[in-house]
Amino acid sequence: MAEARHFATIAIVGIPNSGKSTLLNALVGEKLAAVSQTPQTTRSKILGVVNRGSSQFAFMDTPGIHQPQHALNQRMLHHVEMALSEADILLWVVDADGFLGHGEKELAKRLKTATQPVYLVLNKIDLLSKGRLLTKIVEYKDLMEYREIIPVGAKMGQNLEPLWAILERDAPEGEWVHDAETFTDQTERAMATEFIREKVLRKTREEVPHGVAVVIRRWIETGHDDFPEDLAEDGAYLEVEIIVDRDNHRKILLGSGGAMIKDIRQSAQRELKKLLQRPVRLDLHIKVEEGWRDRPDKLDQMNL
Repeated sequence: MAEARHFATIAIVGIPNSGKSTLLNALVGEKLAAVSQTPQTTRSKILGVVNRGSSQFAFMDTPGIHQPQHALNQRMLHHVEMALSEADILLWVVDADGFLGHGEKELAKRLKTATQPVYLVLNKIDLLSKGRLLTKIVEYKDLMEYREIIPVGAKMGQNLEPLWAILERDAPEGEWVHDAETFTDQTERAMATEFIREKVLRKTREEVPHGVAVVIRRWIETGHDDFPEDLAEDGAYLEVEIIVDRDNHRKILLGSGGAMIKDIRQSAQRELKKLLQRPVRLDLHIKVEEGWRDRPDKLDQMNL
């Protein structure tokens, strides 16, 4: 008799910079989500699918929960609410090395009302001692009840097997929703966009915080009239626009003598070569669009 199949949709939630995207990438074993030290790096729901034995897990990485200040932030939080409503299991990821503040206390109130089981994932355990970890567990235990509390170090892949064991134990019985070969719902174009934005955030850090968007204007393959003659035939040419909120952000991105934008282009080009497994040529252009985060038409154009 065939072994019964199990399927679970799992929402990964938390405040900004808790390591949600790093955890998703670690669990899937592929880089799906952009990762940086800048809060609110993730702007939409990202799906990562993993098959283990008879079980299939559909992980949803979500934007960090925060106070919305723009129409963009409101859309980001809508993605979170959608994920919370669709999930069978909620993984609340917290920075174990961080401070338990107002944001997480408010999130605990929201998660208390959830009908699904909540699993507390204490991330970044490589940054603190056992004593501090035990203290952190006690602090969070006072906020609400959890099905399980699992300490992990997502960046280094620490303690993921106990988390997998718990998820395999608790996944509801049911048919797989996704094809066995599927590992994400992200297109190459969407992932390329996010990885370019990741490089912008990493290189500029807090100088150009959230007022940046990346739009691929042209993606040219071999055979097209505009395909560069000196690019390998199996390569891809991408013409990309970096949208910024202010003119001073444009100047920061350009850097002295164009050094910053050149560094971003080279770094992103290397990342895209890994993603696409072929040569990539990247052209970056910077455009100032004041107030784009509060313009629904612009957000729609950017699929945000």
